[in-house]
Amino acid sequence: MKILLAEDDTQVRTELRELLVAEGYDVTTAVDGIDAFEKFRADELIEILLLDIRMPRCTGLQTLDAIRKIESGSDRIFEAIFITGNGDNDAVIAALKLGAFAFLFKPLVVEQLLTELGDASDTINQRRYRAFQSALLTNQGESVQLTKITTAIKGGMGATSEIAAIGAEHYTPGIELHVHRISEMALCIAARMELEQEHCQQIRLASLLHDIGKLGGPADLYTAERKLTEEEFEKTKEHTNLGAALLQHYDDPIIKIAQNIALQHHENWDGSGYPAGLKGDEISIEAAIVHAVDIYDNLRSTRPYRTALPHHEAMDVLVNGDEKSNPDHFHPGVLQALLSQHRQIEAIYERYKPMEGQV
Repeated sequence: MKILLAEDDTQVRTELRELLVAEGYDVTTAVDGIDAFEKFRADELIEILLLDIRMPRCTGLQTLDAIRKIESGSDRIFEAIFITGNGDNDAVIAALKLGAFAFLFKPLVVEQLLTELGDASDTINQRRYRAFQSALLTNQGESVQLTKITTAIKGGMGATSEIAAIGAEHYTPGIELHVHRISEMALCIAARMELEQEHCQQIRLASLLHDIGKLGGPADLYTAERKLTEEEFEKTKEHTNLGAALLQHYDDPIIKIAQNIALQHHENWDGSGYPAGLKGDEISIEAAIVHAVDIYDNLRSTRPYRTALPHHEAMDVLVNGDEKSNPDHFHPGVLQALLSQHRQIEAIYERYKPMEGQV
């Protein structure tokens, strides 16, 4: 989540920025209201305004008022939190009329600041998720028709797929959240790539089974709270072939797609993946989609070799790579779709965010 911090006091501005960056926020600063207005308009990634009410040239209230007027016809989603002094009641009432999310009174209490920012982030993600669902229905046709398609698909193996997917890693707390995140993210990317409506829904359901092969694999390694040895990591790779084998005897079209996903969702576009070292279009589009969102989800989760990354850092890894990941690993069209829908992807993650101590 990106914050625009507008504060005219240099020391306060610096200290607040350092605090927020340490908490995982991406922060842009402004020295006064006019500077804040210009930076907000220039950067569409900014979603939270943290505004001091009393600033030179243009107050925080005037800044938000100008932003509201300029953005009145757009679908941009953001929230504003004001910093003000005690007893500034008139300013508080004026801010309420402008739709302020919250107020923080000086001297600032760090715990209150972080709580309000967390609540604002949750609200933004909920609004973005609802907007994504609404846009999906609008872009793909009448909601009644979509409901009919979804019902028809679920009438086959859809419900069974969901149960089996959750059961596939029943020994891992929070796995139902993981499979729901992957399912919703895969649907988001498929829709962005303008795949057929029914195909998008099939991918949503089939993706729930991406790790079904772990039912037959070494559970102690999948749940290990340490970095695996090279030999142990090789053993965990077997879940791709095991998953495909579990699903190969079913004729349902969703299961056929799920079989491809289970087998290929660790294949890389440049041929460096596993189990078969497939390259480019040898990899099914369904598996390529799940591969990208699964990597994103893993980056957002705590692992033995690193802490969980905030959204903007996870996106940076996908785009620029790190010691384990490379942008050449991903289908170019899928990566482009993920980048264009990154806010919706973040909103989905936050909606199904794991509880502390869960995957």
